[in-house]
Amino acid sequence: MFEIFFILGLTILIGFAATSLFERTRISEVIILMLFGFLLGPIFHIVDASPGSVIVSILPFIATLALIVLLFDGGMTIDVFAVARSIRRSTVFTITVFIITVILVSIFATLLLGWPFLNGVLLGAIIGGTSSAIVIAMVERINISKDIKSLLIIESTITDALCIITAGIVIQLIVAHQTPEAGAVVNLLLSSFTIALLLGVVCAAAWITLMKKFSTVKYAYMLTLAAVFGLYAVTEAIKSNGGFAVFIFGLVLGNAREIGSIFGMKLEAPLAQIIHIFQEEITFFIRTFFFVYIGLLISPAYFNLGTIVVSIALLLLLVASRWLAQKALLTDISVRERNIVIAILPRGLAAAVLATIPLANGIAIPSFQELVFGLIFLSNIVATAGIFMFDKKEKKETEKETKPQAPETEEQISQQDKGST
Repeated sequence: MFEIFFILGLTILIGFAATSLFERTRISEVIILMLFGFLLGPIFHIVDASPGSVIVSILPFIATLALIVLLFDGGMTIDVFAVARSIRRSTVFTITVFIITVILVSIFATLLLGWPFLNGVLLGAIIGGTSSAIVIAMVERINISKDIKSLLIIESTITDALCIITAGIVIQLIVAHQTPEAGAVVNLLLSSFTIALLLGVVCAAAWITLMKKFSTVKYAYMLTLAAVFGLYAVTEAIKSNGGFAVFIFGLVLGNAREIGSIFGMKLEAPLAQIIHIFQEEITFFIRTFFFVYIGLLISPAYFNLGTIVVSIALLLLLVASRWLAQKALLTDISVRERNIVIAILPRGLAAAVLATIPLANGIAIPSFQELVFGLIFLSNIVATAGIFMFDKKEKKETEKETKPQAPETEEQISQQDKGST
């Protein structure tokens, strides 16, 4: 029993060290924590992560918990005006990247892997979106504009739902042996986001009003967290997007003053500072254990030559999708920010959960889970390398611009004096 508590303490210490290292070197804590989990489970077998183990069985719960907490944190910390400026462009960019990814991956899987077309579409849908859990952790420390930061966070939030809903529809079609209808898919997505948006706004406004009556409540954060869990559960129960509703709830709660000023109202969430402090602690804890957990699920068998080659090919398709989308839609940003948008493509939470669902529904696709988990690892490496490279480049350019000029020599000064006379 004491070994478990030692591992828990060690995980938190490594999470803290990895976060500090990222702030200094831009080497993402995601890779470090995933590697730590990989060593704990598949390599040294300190933690049993074999098929059928408790670790594997609680994957849906762990993934959903991480999703809820990190989306709430993302909403609390983001600037609502930056979101307002970015929401339309973010939505168009997100859907464009997702559609291009699904098309490219399905063609690749059909022509080169010999899969049935819908199996390729399913793979494209599962890996078609960035992970909000990882993206939020990455972009909050990158020196980029608020608009681009909002774009990346909103993209990751929307694609979680896009992946989950689209994959669910495709699985139903595969089981029923039917052909997808574009209109039905679009209607389902629009209704899901609209209901989630309304629920998030209404619940946040009601919660702010309620908390004003109990401004000295002792357990303000825990009650707020209870409201977040309740909102997610209710939204999911009515077949809408609970993650997006939680994000909107956090967005309104964290920007209550700014939103109130638009309508000429003095609106502010009571105990907002206390909630922010506790949220940072909880987010660090959840984020650390989530990434270690993903590492536990990566088996050494995933790293055979065939899986690696196909995973790299899929990674190149993801890069191509983002390059095409940013080339067409993000024409007004700097080259450095374009490169960062392309590089921020980590897969994680949604892909990890969805990778296990086809087999659970009786759909056996060769090497499916291996490819998804391999892509999760590779995409995080690329994202980490991209952040490190482009932040380092910006630092060098900044130092070059701010570098003091060498003092003038006596000869130069005398020549200037002669010229002036």
